[in-house]
Amino acid sequence: MALKMKSIIHENNYATIEMISQATKEKQASIFPVLKIDYHFKLIECNEAGLPLLRLWNTNLDNPIPIGILERHPEIFTAIKNSSMPDINIETDDATIKCTVVPFPEANYIGIYAYMIEFTEKTKEKVTLTRLN
Repeated sequence: MALKMKSIIHENNYATIEMISQATKEKQASIFPVLKIDYHFKLIECNEAGLPLLRLWNTNLDNPIPIGILERHPEIFTAIKNSSMPDINIETDDATIKCTVVPFPEANYIGIYAYMIEFTEKTKEKVTLTRLN
């Protein structure tokens, strides 16, 4: 009986550690924008970290990505045409957001997944000054 009880506690501890680990990964991942765009270039999904990009692009969910953005990032077309996974750099005033474009033809959408954010020197200086004050 004691052996079985110890085994259950061990399994529960393992499950708890695994759940905490998963929650931590999800929280870390949430700092990076994730966008889903259908094959008609309509924005169909966006995580919270991607909302500043929608403001920058002057668009919303269920609206098309502006043609100027698509012209600036022809790799999006290439991903659909060639089923390739190109990287793109999305420039903002504060940073360059490095993303991978992943087509999902069976689901009729492409995902844009940010994996790195490089802040401009101006932004780094602002952060440093804020910390000093």
